[in-house]
Amino acid sequence: MKVQFSSLSYLQNWKTRFVYFILIPMINLCLLVLINAQYTNTFNWSVAIATTTLSGGSLAMSSISQLFVMDRTLKIDRELVVNRPFSVRYWGDKVLTSALAGLVLIITNLIILGLLQAPINLLFRSIAMAPLIIISGIIVGFLAAIAAWKMNNPYFYMNLIGALTTIVAGTLVLVEKYPQWLRIVSYFFPFSQTIRYVVTGHGLIYWDLIVDMIWLICGVICYRVQIKKILKAPEQIF
Repeated sequence: MKVQFSSLSYLQNWKTRFVYFILIPMINLCLLVLINAQYTNTFNWSVAIATTTLSGGSLAMSSISQLFVMDRTLKIDRELVVNRPFSVRYWGDKVLTSALAGLVLIITNLIILGLLQAPINLLFRSIAMAPLIIISGIIVGFLAAIAAWKMNNPYFYMNLIGALTTIVAGTLVLVEKYPQWLRIVSYFFPFSQTIRYVVTGHGLIYWDLIVDMIWLICGVICYRVQIKKILKAPEQIF
């Protein structure tokens, strides 16, 4: 676990921790709240809490991707493929590290919002949904990292999905208010119903769980395919 934490760039010193855990989430929060206020003429706490919740999932998503890319850079992934590709210890440490990072971000920023008199019901719903949004982020990040395993840009899919996350999650406007085509696209990502529950107290949580399972199955299949390709090309291992 200590090695995993030391591999994350944003944990290198207190300045990077402050930027990633507080400054960036607060900037994103303020941006979306101000955009919402421009059209509603009111300060919407639900947008602030939803953005904070999603930020935790996004950090977990980028963290597991970053950890795997680091192993790829150090050639540790080749040793993994040959010896123990399904090591519970290997993947367990990465999942736990990513989950803790996302959880700390959510709790830290909810405390700040709580001190600013955010509605207690929104805070509690965010805490309740934190495990699910973090799990969703880890699963999506895993598939994104594995899909780009052999690409020159290991963050290609991660960057693409990261750019879409705020939209498909419906943090600014619930996806039910989207045009039909965009609403359908959003339902293929495991975020929208979790965020809907945080905002309204109602949401088809089971749908996000189903989508999580689909993404996980796709990730495992992609992982097995990538392993087979690497093992068939010995020069890629050594």
